[in-house]
Amino acid sequence: MKKLFLISLLFLFVQTTFAQTKTITGTVKNKADGIPIPGVTVLIKGTTKSSVTDLDGNYTINASSTDALVFSYIGFETKEFKVTEKTTNYSINLSEELNTLNEVVVLGSTVRVTRKELGNAVTSLKAEGLNQAKPVDLSSALQGKIAGAQVSQNSGDPAGGFSIKLRGTSSILGSSDPLYVIDGVVLNNATTNLTNLNVSKGNSNLQIGQNRSSDINPNDIESIEILNGGAAAAIYGSRAANGVILISTKKGKSGDTKYTFSTSMTSNSLRKKVYVNMSDKQFVNSSPALFPIQGQPASATTVLVAGRNLETRTISGIKRYDYQDDVFTTGIGNDTYFSLRGGDDKTKYFSSIGYLKNEGIVKNTDFERLGAKLRLQHDFSDKLTASIGLNYITSSSNEKPDGNVFWSPINSITITNNIYDINQRSSNGDLLAVDPNRVNPLSVIENFKITQKTDRMVSDIQLNFKPFENFNADFIFGLDNYNQKGKVFIPRYPYAPVNGTYFNDGYVSEASNRVVQFNNDLNLRYLWNITKNIKLTSFAGYNIQTYRDELFAIEGRNLKPFVETINAFNTLLPGSPNAGESKYNLWGYYLQETIGFKDKLFITIAGRQDASTVFSKENRSQFYPKVSASYVISDEKFMQNSPITSARLRGSWGESGSLTAITPYARFTNYATGNLIGNTSFTLEGFKKGNLDLRPEKSSTYEVGADIGLLKDRVNLSFSYYNADIKDLLLPVQLASSTGSTNTIQNIGEMNNKGIEIGLRYDVIKKEDLNLDLYVNYSRNRNKVTGLPQQRFKLDSNPSGAPVFVEKGQPIGIYYGTYYARNADGSLLLTTAGYPQVEKGDTSTGTAIRDASGQPTGTILNKQIGNPNPEYIISFGANLNYKKFGMSILFDGVQGVDVFDADYRTRQGVGSGELVEKELNGELPRGYIWSIYGIEEFRVVDGSYIKLREVSLSYSFGKLNNFFDDLTINASGRNLFSWDKFTSFDPETNSGGQSSVAKYNFGTVPIPKSYSLALKFQF
Repeated sequence: MKKLFLISLLFLFVQTTFAQTKTITGTVKNKADGIPIPGVTVLIKGTTKSSVTDLDGNYTINASSTDALVFSYIGFETKEFKVTEKTTNYSINLSEELNTLNEVVVLGSTVRVTRKELGNAVTSLKAEGLNQAKPVDLSSALQGKIAGAQVSQNSGDPAGGFSIKLRGTSSILGSSDPLYVIDGVVLNNATTNLTNLNVSKGNSNLQIGQNRSSDINPNDIESIEILNGGAAAAIYGSRAANGVILISTKKGKSGDTKYTFSTSMTSNSLRKKVYVNMSDKQFVNSSPALFPIQGQPASATTVLVAGRNLETRTISGIKRYDYQDDVFTTGIGNDTYFSLRGGDDKTKYFSSIGYLKNEGIVKNTDFERLGAKLRLQHDFSDKLTASIGLNYITSSSNEKPDGNVFWSPINSITITNNIYDINQRSSNGDLLAVDPNRVNPLSVIENFKITQKTDRMVSDIQLNFKPFENFNADFIFGLDNYNQKGKVFIPRYPYAPVNGTYFNDGYVSEASNRVVQFNNDLNLRYLWNITKNIKLTSFAGYNIQTYRDELFAIEGRNLKPFVETINAFNTLLPGSPNAGESKYNLWGYYLQETIGFKDKLFITIAGRQDASTVFSKENRSQFYPKVSASYVISDEKFMQNSPITSARLRGSWGESGSLTAITPYARFTNYATGNLIGNTSFTLEGFKKGNLDLRPEKSSTYEVGADIGLLKDRVNLSFSYYNADIKDLLLPVQLASSTGSTNTIQNIGEMNNKGIEIGLRYDVIKKEDLNLDLYVNYSRNRNKVTGLPQQRFKLDSNPSGAPVFVEKGQPIGIYYGTYYARNADGSLLLTTAGYPQVEKGDTSTGTAIRDASGQPTGTILNKQIGNPNPEYIISFGANLNYKKFGMSILFDGVQGVDVFDADYRTRQGVGSGELVEKELNGELPRGYIWSIYGIEEFRVVDGSYIKLREVSLSYSFGKLNNFFDDLTINASGRNLFSWDKFTSFDPETNSGGQSSVAKYNFGTVPIPKSYSLALKFQF
């Protein structure tokens, strides 16, 4: 019996020993795309024994047949597998984590944390959500997809720019656009336009143009993180007062080389025509002749032109034309892209090349972009990894004057009475002139040559060093370097009737701009496991940024015949040639500590010290603190049986600064040379007096919010409330003439932005072959100017004549001007002749006064007549996938915004508008337009809209044979419909451009509707 017991015990020991030494191997892959996942923890349940998958997703672990393996990785669902006696190999596919709190987000350069650790809102976008409707640039891909962001296309020109505001306007003189960072490289997103499109009266202004973010190919983007508020952006200090857009591009992966080829064709066309007067009647005012453009003798044909005065003579039988049919066309675009990615356990690579050509809806306009990208990564050991990125882009555009000048093609539609046949030509084929003070729009389209070309290199070198467990050191050297050139040629117009301010003797210019920007970043991270329940994550780092630009421009008029280059001019314009150079350095360091308790309560404290050569030594250094907290309340026991799957409360406070309001040398006084009697040269103080006490504008923001998941996270709700106080706003101050200067810049303004952001997503159906999700984004921002040295002041004049003001206690950029006289019930108070009229009264009190007959009397009054800041921003959409079919749709809109529409008013004044037609038909009294023409409220209109921004249909054929892994066909449309009451082409465009605090319409190219058909091969 004793012998039997010993034998049994020995047998048990042998079996146990055998079980403990069993070796299990396998591979862990992503269920969505089949790509191996490195870094997955494979843990024997109930023990501390574990293994980690290598770069190819492979693992090896010793386990017994009674053990269970637990596979876990941040951002993916945790899975468990029961080992059996026969188990020697087990491979598994992990699905992405439904609980968004465990998602990994990027905070800066190489700093990555889980979402649940953050005390502020961060929006994450993946590549598949960006490119469904085939956007041609980064900014258009973001429209409608970020809560709290107003993404507006300023112009529909193929080389037109965008404005992006996160949480409202944050500066008066500077830009409110966020900071762009791509793969750790700080990206320059300036809108310098080297084609001098405002050359009226000899003044050459470099107009706003295309954002340089347009150089980034959306096909190269892997993901985007949007950081709102000072607390989220404190790591970037003085560069990030307006938020940060962090772009991660595609990188190599271990495994066989995968190829992607895609091509698309796009059709761009005018979405909406403006109403034009087609009456055969015409009021008589004068009778000039038509004149040819190329200097031929005047035509004998005469016509009668519109007048908006009170003359009552009328003629009939006038033929009218719709110039829109002649100016606009259907533009064709194509976008071709090829990439390859792959690698092994040591070296990974990604490379791509893309070509885009997009024709505009105004004839003879287009934009081309050719880009090549390379990303190499090599693991020298398990402690040191290096990568290098190179992205070369060359782009060019053929442009026409786009707004803000009277002779742009769009303005020619607006300011020329439509009684001329603009297609009429002389016997030798030359276009004939129209109104003596206008230019035939077709001559601008056919003869003006306006081009821009940019060569750009965005590159980086990155090192990741892990000398010991829980410590990471990341070093980044980034370079953004581009050369931009612009040329303008306007032919001679040697006939007298064309207004001389349009350079009837010809104009030519050439300009170049070179920008070099370096950034050098070091980020250190150390993870401290203090106890089982307490974890510390320490970050430290520094940033150095160097910026330099060189600008040269030369322009002249009175051209030699048959010469179109810069050598053509006989007369050099005043101030030409013009050359300038500016540079600044920015450096800073930061410390950040996150304390985690039981993986559910996180507190972060951070600070950053910045210095910039833009400011004097006394004000050069600034400190920006941050504190935040996040509490995953759903992990508490009392929440376990509730319908809430995940929930966290968060709050943060932080400060950040802005360098965008002034140029590197704005603190200095400008000087100029002059002559005394006897031609003695001397130096005198310039118009702007310097101020060495200038400081960066500073924003202090606090934010509270919650992220809630319901029904196993099929419903996700995110809510944020923020309040941002902006102090030390830089503003121009008028000086007495006795100082020898007209103005100076001082830190004297204060402003506040407060608002809410709500994001809701609902996975209505989530099955293997059928998925449907709906989402809504809503945001509301309230802006108020809280501090000024005076009650109000007018911002610099603009070509549209919009009366843009800054007033204490009011939103930024209000329209403050003359307005209609009204009765007590709000109806228009008409004159005895039946005309609307301007309000009058006592200007000291702003009180309207009536005479004995009830008519306005006194001095013309002014008041706030419009607000360009929206009431709210909304977007909503859906994604549907059924087996191999896919569909997506996106609507977005802006409500409660006022636009100063100069074009609408001008159409009435010259005779081509709908009010003119009503006068001619007797629906309005003769002289109605003349009576309201000077009232500024007449030009303020509702700019609210809801647009069908994107719609996309796709079909994936899947694996076709041993060669093609997938073939997808996609049909999509952008900007297809707009529900609005706007009086001109498009309420979204803004002639003021990227940095404007107001919103006005003056000859801007409308945004086209686009249809695309695309093919994508993967093999």
